[in-house]
Amino acid sequence: MSTVLREEFEARIEAVEARMDARIAAMGARLDAYVIRAEERDKRLDERLNERDKRLDERDKRIELIAQQVAAAAKSASNLKAHMWLATTTIVIAVAGTVVAAYHATQSSHLGVTQAVISAFQQGQEMQMPLKE
Repeated sequence: MSTVLREEFEARIEAVEARMDARIAAMGARLDAYVIRAEERDKRLDERLNERDKRLDERDKRIELIAQQVAAAAKSASNLKAHMWLATTTIVIAVAGTVVAAYHATQSSHLGVTQAVISAFQQGQEMQMPLKE
């Protein structure tokens, strides 16, 4: 084996250092590229999240509007229920009144017929029958 001179050794060390510096620079460049890609990805993710948040806000507004419409419909339905009960009560009262009126009308008619029959009967009793000879 030959002995390595100081200049050769230093040249080798400088070559190794140069290769290591190149490797470190390449790693730095790759790391910078990764950071740039990660920042772009984060921006896209933020945009998507903002869009999603906007859609969710719009959905929440629509749900709130629907909830208000449902509350109005429920209130209207309760008013409708009250009106239905009022109409039902009116119909029941009208039918009861008609029944009572019909009863009284037939009663007076019956009384008139009854009085006519009694009157005819009484007249028949008052008439003298001819004597049979």
